[in-house]
Amino acid sequence: MLSITGILLMFPIFMLYCSPGSVVALEPDEPHHANALWTEPSTVLLEAAGAKFNLTVWLNTTEVSFAWQLKILFHPNYFNASRLGYTSGGKSDFFSDHSTISVTPIVENNEGYVLIGETLLGNDTRGPGCGSLVWIEFSLKTLPAEQHFNISCSVPYGVDTFVLDPYLDTITLHYIAGTAISIASGNLTRDLLIVAAIIGIAMLVIIGIAKRRRPVKAE
Repeated sequence: MLSITGILLMFPIFMLYCSPGSVVALEPDEPHHANALWTEPSTVLLEAAGAKFNLTVWLNTTEVSFAWQLKILFHPNYFNASRLGYTSGGKSDFFSDHSTISVTPIVENNEGYVLIGETLLGNDTRGPGCGSLVWIEFSLKTLPAEQHFNISCSVPYGVDTFVLDPYLDTITLHYIAGTAISIASGNLTRDLLIVAAIIGIAMLVIIGIAKRRRPVKAE
């Protein structure tokens, strides 16, 4: 298990997995009262293997902050984290007006997690407010037998997922469930074809029965 300061003491150049043209919302679609950390969208429906979707992590706090770290968990058998990035270029939108130290993200598709963080420089602080931290693109590797999954920050907060104040104390956050992933039971076009085939067969059976029951005219 990583310590609270473990990843934040790493100061390599941040190697983004993202493309420069990635678009991130300026305001959350599903805001939460502080102090809160959450992912958007809160629900995703996937219909085919290879489908991709983006999640954005948001933070809203009433306290002064200095650093944050996230460990995002997902099912490694069915999902890959294919790209990711801070939400304001080389830094998070949350810290966009400040100088920051970013870290090289750890992406573990075999174990099913992404670890990333950011800290301010020197005695700088960030006042209360709301902003996005990172976005992550996931892809569905294969259609699973299960139909419901969850992608979320690790708990308990304060271990691998945390927000720190200027004194490096952990800011208490309300727990909010992550993003619920639903796998469609089947393709709509395929289902319609199956229904049409069943109706066609039923009609043939009915016609056959009617012909058998038709009275034979006497000669």
